[in-house]
Amino acid sequence: MNKKRGVKGGKKITGQQAAEVRRLIKDKMPDRLKLAFSLWTRAAVQQLIEQKYGVVLSVKQVGRYLKSWGYTPQKPIRKAFEQKPEQVKQWLEKEYPAIKKRATKEKGTIYFGDETGMRSDHQAGRSYAPKGKTPW
Repeated sequence: MNKKRGVKGGKKITGQQAAEVRRLIKDKMPDRLKLAFSLWTRAAVQQLIEQKYGVVLSVKQVGRYLKSWGYTPQKPIRKAFEQKPEQVKQWLEKEYPAIKKRATKEKGTIYFGDETGMRSDHQAGRSYAPKGKTPW
């Protein structure tokens, strides 16, 4: 018994749509496009294409598109782009000790967070980016 292969329903995106998707992936992060993802995964691209063009593709087909566009799965950079080591050092030496002392006195817990809402050592997975370019 042979199963039919290919895109479900024979749907594909046009060349113009593909160019727009590539531009969006390059210039924006998924959350900026009101997608429920923080990285460009195949599922995020799949959802973008479905929302924008009404074309339902399988995750595998999205992966084939990404590969043909020169995108590969990569681990994002873990260090903040705008981090200023001298300011971090000053904060750790001057401000943090006072915060820690107050938390200890009040039996409080200190939590660290950033704009992504994840721990700095959290491995969120892989994000797609052009081959040789590390994702944000």
